[in-house]
Amino acid sequence: MLPEYLNQLFYLIGQAVVFLAAAVLLISVLIALLILYSFKTGNFFAARYMLLGIMLLEDVIKSLFWVARADDSMVDDVGVRLRNYINTKKFLETPYEKRFIFMPQCLRSVQCPAKLTPEGIMCIDCGRCGIGEAKKYAESLGYRFYVVPGSSFIKRIIKKGRPGAIVGVGCSMEIKEGLDLCHSHGIPARGVPLSTSGCVATSIDWEAFYEAIAEVPSTEKQGA
Repeated sequence: MLPEYLNQLFYLIGQAVVFLAAAVLLISVLIALLILYSFKTGNFFAARYMLLGIMLLEDVIKSLFWVARADDSMVDDVGVRLRNYINTKKFLETPYEKRFIFMPQCLRSVQCPAKLTPEGIMCIDCGRCGIGEAKKYAESLGYRFYVVPGSSFIKRIIKKGRPGAIVGVGCSMEIKEGLDLCHSHGIPARGVPLSTSGCVATSIDWEAFYEAIAEVPSTEKQGA
């Protein structure tokens, strides 16, 4: 038989565990409701705390969506929007010339003749997909534009080029990982999700992409 003080200790530990589990569940429900609100309205409430909650409780929150038979991809979608929203000020403080764009190779046409180089795939603007036109427009603003086959290229280019800000295109998971990578390097970034995911012949809302990259740097606005 255990001493009384041990019984009391285990009882207190049990109460603490139950209290903690209840608190986690309550916070997760609250964040899930905020995600639904943000997904439908495009507005954010307590954005930084909301993002922190998603990062810490993502599995629990997605489980709640699953139980409610809701699409848990909303969690990733809102997470990307939150990062974009939080990064806006620093992103706009960065001149075009210090911004990089990373485009995934899966957006290319299956007949793309471009070749792989140490800095990604060198688009030759053959007209078979929208990348060539996007590259031409982005570079006219001052961006450095890369079509990359994987994250290892991105890491190498970041290390070599030291961008001041980044626009990344990809599926929700790739964008999430990319935004986390940029955050670890202190680089303000924006993610533009693909409309359809996959390994080849994916698609994107080009209007959303051009809108994401075209915002004038705040330094240029002040000088105008």
